[in-house]
Amino acid sequence: MIRHLFKLIWNRRKSNFLLITEIFVSFMVLFAVLSLVIYNYSNYAKPLGFNHENVWQLSLRQNSDSTARNVQLQEQLLRRLRDFEEVESASLSSTNAPFAFSQMNTSLSYGKTKDLLANFYEVQDEFKDVMQLQVREGRWFDPQDDASRHMPIVINRMLKEKLFGEEEAVGKLIPANDSTSYLVLGVVDYYRAYSEFNADEPAFFTRINLSQNDDRLWNSLLLRVKPGTGVAFEEKMVKELSGIAKDWTLEVSTLEKMRQSKAKLTLVPMVALGLVCGFLIFNVALGLFGVLWYNINKRYAEIGLRRAMGATAGQIYKQFLGEVIVITTLGLLLGCFFAGQFPLLGVFDLSNEVYGLAILSAISLIYILVTCCALYPSSQAAAIHPATALHEE
Repeated sequence: MIRHLFKLIWNRRKSNFLLITEIFVSFMVLFAVLSLVIYNYSNYAKPLGFNHENVWQLSLRQNSDSTARNVQLQEQLLRRLRDFEEVESASLSSTNAPFAFSQMNTSLSYGKTKDLLANFYEVQDEFKDVMQLQVREGRWFDPQDDASRHMPIVINRMLKEKLFGEEEAVGKLIPANDSTSYLVLGVVDYYRAYSEFNADEPAFFTRINLSQNDDRLWNSLLLRVKPGTGVAFEEKMVKELSGIAKDWTLEVSTLEKMRQSKAKLTLVPMVALGLVCGFLIFNVALGLFGVLWYNINKRYAEIGLRRAMGATAGQIYKQFLGEVIVITTLGLLLGCFFAGQFPLLGVFDLSNEVYGLAILSAISLIYILVTCCALYPSSQAAAIHPATALHEE
């Protein structure tokens, strides 16, 4: 039966070649879109490592070049914020706050691992309470670190695995420059601050100590407010803080709104690609259905002769369905060959699991599509009466 199907396909190789090409192109487009969807979904399913609900970001911007009294003003802002009944905790941070359009990274080396790129975040001791971080090993920053001879840091699990492997990370020293080193105080599981669709990356926190930072202005102030706190408090807060920092511009945004803005950057292209892919697949289905219908009308004599020689309706049905499955398999084999080059060459730097799931999903969807398109034409071919087919010829 298989040999017979290949012979029939070879005899119509010109028309079948177009079908194989169409299936190949559809597979590659579907593979690319599914790779993107699976990659983003796998990242989305991972924990962020913090709780962004009821957290506001207060952006601080100077209206002059003067840096005088920056420390005093920031301390006054923090004291006033913590006095509000609606505020549970507050912390200064660097500009790369969660879901902000800002990133900061540096290279770390330890042992055999050289120049590992890691994101770093500058935060105060209260940052842990603001973002509700969970320290799995060691501890978070506290006032006793003021007297530390080294720069205290807290790292995430990914950085621990990349630098130390199975070794204990807490207490290790990581060279920062020629004169000082980072001292690892603790480890958190996750901290994916840039976007919920971004992969887990090596990251660490450094400590902001206002008494040692020479009037530096920290442009981001994060505060956790009580549930239900709304616009009325925001207006009151900004008015009072503007009276303290008269030469500064203060802007408030919620991390939830920032999260939604970041999510759109990923979701909009995915939806657009999905629509393009869906349109292509729909056209492939229409073309495949039309080609099959046309082939049946052109092969009335063949069908009638086979029926006259004793072939059952089920055998005719299986023949046409089998031809389509074999043609589809040839197109998919070609597609799998090219798709298999992506993980080997590291084209988009995705994991082998993502590529593997995308290939299997694309194969399944193509087979389902082709089978659905072939069922009705094949059943129509099986229903042809031999006498009618031979009489028409």
